[in-house]
Amino acid sequence: MDPRAEVSDSGSREAGLTLIELLIYMVLAVVVLTIVGAFLINSLSSQRTVQDATQASSAGQLVSKSVGHGVRNASAIWHSPVGTVPEILIVRTAGSANTESWLCQAWSYQNGQVRTQTSTALIPTTTASISTWTLLGDGMAPVSGSRVFGGTGRNVNLKLDVDSGEGQPVRIDTSLHSRQPVPATGVEVSLPCF
Repeated sequence: MDPRAEVSDSGSREAGLTLIELLIYMVLAVVVLTIVGAFLINSLSSQRTVQDATQASSAGQLVSKSVGHGVRNASAIWHSPVGTVPEILIVRTAGSANTESWLCQAWSYQNGQVRTQTSTALIPTTTASISTWTLLGDGMAPVSGSRVFGGTGRNVNLKLDVDSGEGQPVRIDTSLHSRQPVPATGVEVSLPCF
C-alpha cells in the first residue's frame, strides 16, 4: 500500500465538518437569531407605543392651546348647561389683528371629538353645523366625573383624556382664566356671540 494514499485519505476525512458539528452550529445560529429577533420586535413595539403617546400628547396640547388662547383673550364666556350633548364652550374673544376686533369662538366635545369654529357673528351650534367645524382632536374622553369644559364665570377648567393606543391615556387638566378686564359697568359684553 502506498503511504501517500493513507495520508491523503485521512486528511480528506478531517477537512470538512462532521454532521454533529454542523448541527451544533445551526442550533447556535437559531438561538442567536431568536435573541436578535426578539430585541428587534421589542424595539418596534416600544417605538409604536412612544409614537402613539407622542401623537396623543400633541393632539391634547393642540386642544389646550386653542382653548387657552381663546379663553385668556375672552371678554365673555358661555358654558353649555351640565348634561347637554354636545358639550359646548363659546367665548367672545379679542382678534389678533392690529386694529381692535372681536370674534366669536366655540369649541364642542361629542363622541370623542373636540371641534372648533371662529366667526365674526353668532356661531350655529346644531349637531349638523358642529360636524362641519374644524376637528382639533379625536380619541378624547372626559375625565371621569368631570365635564370637558367645566368652570364658572370667567374660568374654564379643561379636563380630558386623550387615547394613546395601548398605553395609558394622556391627561390634559388645566385651568384657564380670562385676562380681559371686566367692564366698569360690571356687565360683560357678549353680543353677538351668545
